[in-house]
Amino acid sequence: MDTNVAEVEIPAPDEGAVKPWRKWLHALDEKQYGGGVCVGDWLEAGSSWSLPVDAIVVLCDPQPGGEKKRVRIWRVKKDGTVKVERDSVLGSRNAFGTSVRGTMRRLLDKHPAGQQTARRLTAAPVRVNEREDSCELCRQAVAAGAGILVRDGSGYSRVRHQPGTCPPPPPRLNEWAQECGKCGGWLEVAEGVLYEAGTPLAPVTRARHPENCPPAGERKAAPPRVNGREQECERCGHPVPAGLGELLRDGSGWVVRHPAGKCLPREELWQIDRGVPGRFHPRPERWSDAGTVLRSDVFEGRDQPFPETAPGYRRVRDGAVSAIVTTVRELPPVYCRDEDGDNPGCLIGEDGWFYRILVRPATADEAAEILAAEEENARRYALDERRRAAFSARAGDGEVPDDVDGLGDAQPVDFGAEARRRFLQHWPDDELRVDEAAGVVWFLEYNGADGDDWSRNNVSSFVARRFPLTEVRRRLIADLRSEYEPE
Repeated sequence: MDTNVAEVEIPAPDEGAVKPWRKWLHALDEKQYGGGVCVGDWLEAGSSWSLPVDAIVVLCDPQPGGEKKRVRIWRVKKDGTVKVERDSVLGSRNAFGTSVRGTMRRLLDKHPAGQQTARRLTAAPVRVNEREDSCELCRQAVAAGAGILVRDGSGYSRVRHQPGTCPPPPPRLNEWAQECGKCGGWLEVAEGVLYEAGTPLAPVTRARHPENCPPAGERKAAPPRVNGREQECERCGHPVPAGLGELLRDGSGWVVRHPAGKCLPREELWQIDRGVPGRFHPRPERWSDAGTVLRSDVFEGRDQPFPETAPGYRRVRDGAVSAIVTTVRELPPVYCRDEDGDNPGCLIGEDGWFYRILVRPATADEAAEILAAEEENARRYALDERRRAAFSARAGDGEVPDDVDGLGDAQPVDFGAEARRRFLQHWPDDELRVDEAAGVVWFLEYNGADGDDWSRNNVSSFVARRFPLTEVRRRLIADLRSEYEPE
């Protein structure tokens, strides 16, 4: 007989105790709160165990109401009896506080647990559940008093049906409407039961009628599917709001239509494309809002020529025109990855978002601002060409004098130099000055950039050329003042 172990009876819980427990103490986890500080093997109340001599046993019996706990600490003796090291009734907050922990720490230092294991000799009485709960084996309800309590490895009591009495699981109902996998009839939510179909390697869960499938004439037909988001009608091209259109199978895809008789007259729209290189995130909504007016190239269809009466119309090549158009709406943007070089032309060689915008010819009022800006640009470009011809070194009648005393009497003429300043140019603008009394025009060209021949300068960092005020130059200056210096 092993004299290093003893048979110990673990007492039943105190009367009225709520969630009592017993443990063979191995160590303390000082970071835990309450009874969690005790690390060791669970011991069932009412059973007998073979424990090592000097084993420390902790017994906790929370009293009704949860405000106090009875904590006992035993040490096993050779004859199977125990020495009560502590038996205290303490408030719940300090039941495992400094004093109780000090007692357990002192006993563990003197009688460490070692490597031996506890062995149950007799089973504890079966405990029944006091309230309704779910069986941990079958997950079905267990009425109060009809099941048993079993302690798991973490010390928590779990409810189970009496051994061998777990009922078969109830059939699972379908959580969404679908066709019956047996007869094809329509099943609303919770009208069918789920079953496993397919093969063992590729199982598929489907729904069927709970009993026998109804005759063919009594089966429900599937309701028409509706679009979950706004899409273009396949017949008339107008947008169909989410939930108001019919979603129909078209080969391997789906198309959306207005309900019968609800289509609007087909619009005369043309599509323009835009590509914006960049990452997939953030996902954009549109390239331009409805009503945006812009000039764009438009590709004509074989049966859909673009009207020549559209504002700003001009043909750029066969099958394509440039005109001022108004955005009507956009198709959903598509992200294109140029893995095989097969992106749309506007995104060749780059990843980015591809936009398809439906447009119509702009009205005269809508196009007025853009046309006015284009007319102004064309007029100012023509003036600039005249200015270059009249005041460049190629004019032939200009000179670069050493004496520029008359320059101070000349009046500046605005010719849009600031507006045409090149991107990131930091040097001063060229200047045009006229002295009508002297019949002289001065043009000051900046000549102070890197690489310029600074020896040509006669006014600081400028080359000032003097030209006679001819009638052609007089008309040009009048036109420049009329354009850039309106009254």
